[in-house]
Amino acid sequence: MRFEGKSALITGGGRGIGATTALMMLAEGGKVGVVDLNPDHLAKAAETARSRGYALKTFQADVSKTDQVRRTVDGFVEEFGRIDILVNNAGMTIPRPFMEKTAEDWVKTLEVNLISVFLCAQAAAKHMLARQSGKIVNISSIRGIEHCGREGVMEYSAAKAAVINLTKTMAKELAPHINVNTVAPGHTMTDLTAPLPDAVKKGMIEGAYLKRMAQPEDIAKAILFLASDDANFITGQMLLVDGGFSLKAG
Repeated sequence: MRFEGKSALITGGGRGIGATTALMMLAEGGKVGVVDLNPDHLAKAAETARSRGYALKTFQADVSKTDQVRRTVDGFVEEFGRIDILVNNAGMTIPRPFMEKTAEDWVKTLEVNLISVFLCAQAAAKHMLARQSGKIVNISSIRGIEHCGREGVMEYSAAKAAVINLTKTMAKELAPHINVNTVAPGHTMTDLTAPLPDAVKKGMIEGAYLKRMAQPEDIAKAILFLASDDANFITGQMLLVDGGFSLKAG
C-alpha cells in the first residue's frame, strides 16, 4: 500500500500504460485521476476500475492546451485536496516517410509529447511547491535514446529525447522539494501495437535480449517505483525498461 494517503494524476490514462498504472496505484491505496482526450477511453477505464472495486476520477482534456491543463489540475486538487504525484504519459505518433513529413506533423507531435509535459508539470508544481512535496514521472521512450531514433517517427524520437533532457532540467529547477524522473519504455504490447503486422512485432521481439515485448504492467511497475517513497533520494534520472533492446544500435 505504497500510495495510501497519496493522490496521483496520470495523463494519457484512458488506456495502455496510463490506465494500467492507474489501476495499480489504486490497488496500492492511492486516489487516482486520469486525463485523456478520448471520452470512450475514459469511460472504459472508469468501468474497469469500478469492476475491481475502485473509484477512478476522469478528466477529458487536451494536455497540449494551457487553459485545459490548468483547469484539469486545479479541478483535481479541488477534488482530492492535493496532488502528490504527476505522471506525464500522454503521447502520439504520426508515422510518415521523411520526405512526406510536414511542419504540422512536427508541431502536433511536439505539442503532445513534449510541451504537454512542461505544461502539466508547471501546473502541478504550483501545488506541490506549496506543500513542499511531490513526485513527477515523465514518460519518454526507447526512441529518445541517442542511437535508437526511428525513421518514420523522427519528430517523435526527437520529442522523447527532449523529455529526457527536460526531466533533468526540471529536477534541478524544482529541487529540493519535488523529485522529477523519467521512464523510457521499450516496445510494449498495447492497443496501439497489437494491430501491427506479425513481422513487425517479431522484429521488436528479436531486437530485445529478453525476447519479448513489454507488457503494460512492466512499465507501470517502474513508474510506481519512481512515484513512491522507495525513490525519495532519486531525481533527474532515466529508468530504461526495454528488455535490453537499447544494447543494440537501434
